[in-house]
Amino acid sequence: MRERTKLLLAFLMFFSLGCGLFAPVSPPSPTLAPAMLTSAAETESSIATQTALALLFSPTPNIPATQTESAAQRATVVANYTATPKPTQTPERNPSDLIEEEKPVPPPAQSPGESYRLENEVSIGAYGIRYWRHTNSEVGFEDLILIEKNGMESIKIEQAAEIVPLSSTDINGDGYPEVIVETYSGGAHCCFSTHVYSLGETPTLILKTEESNASGEFEDLDEDGIYEFITADDIFAYKYCSFASSPFAKVIMSYNAEKESYLPDSPNFPEEYAEDILRDTKTAERVSKAETFENGEWDETSKCSILPLSLDYIYLGDLETARSELERLYIYDDLDDFWNEVMLTIQGSSLYVPKVDAEE
Repeated sequence: MRERTKLLLAFLMFFSLGCGLFAPVSPPSPTLAPAMLTSAAETESSIATQTALALLFSPTPNIPATQTESAAQRATVVANYTATPKPTQTPERNPSDLIEEEKPVPPPAQSPGESYRLENEVSIGAYGIRYWRHTNSEVGFEDLILIEKNGMESIKIEQAAEIVPLSSTDINGDGYPEVIVETYSGGAHCCFSTHVYSLGETPTLILKTEESNASGEFEDLDEDGIYEFITADDIFAYKYCSFASSPFAKVIMSYNAEKESYLPDSPNFPEEYAEDILRDTKTAERVSKAETFENGEWDETSKCSILPLSLDYIYLGDLETARSELERLYIYDDLDDFWNEVMLTIQGSSLYVPKVDAEE
């Protein structure tokens, strides 16, 4: 019985397959071990990479993919690129600006005559200052100094003695250099004069002293950058005694910007008279005490020994002290006449200025 049952089942299965009554059943997928899973993942990654390469290098490229990749590469390059700034546009230049400006030069030196030889020359900007020595002078004082500039008539200074080394310095603070010239007319001690020109666009005469027995020098006494001119007033030369013993009063001139000229300004420099007052006081006191005259005064008094001290105070503007010192030290009877004569003489001097009070 059992044998017949097995045969019947076998027959039915065969009959079903042949007639299509039963659908085939797929066998279950085999389960992989963990190690095999890893290997499969790596294999898939490798296949994906190869597929991508195949797409990139395929004879028939995938255009959308290629465009996307190219755009990404360009973005990366742009992000990593530091742009070099474009130079700014060169400004247009006037052709005349390309020509270097020529510095003005003095005109060439030309002799003022056959008997003159160029002794010294100083160039100050566009100006040429030439010292011409007269080689055949009968009196010996015919030298010339010429101040020259193109387009300008030359300035001639006669009886020239020197182009002062301080020339080319701005001594008065006007922004231009000056030329300083000394003249000398000859003789044992006379006469000297100082000429100063400020060399701006046109020369300006800022000092010309009267010819006298006294020369002078420039010095910045108050250290303000502007030079003062220190000279002396010889108005009492030969008046009471010989030249060698005659009193000379110190005079200080300072630059007046408003008047563009050097003017007497002694009262504003009292410290410059301190040493003179000490020296002259000792001399006057010694001579007064000895009741004698030692400077060969014409009237055999002590005028030339006492007067220097009074002049120190007079030029400082201290007339009261000048008078009191004269009264203390001058022992002769003509004191009043002497004082009045001194004051009258001083009024005729261009180098004396009375002291001006600050309130005035």
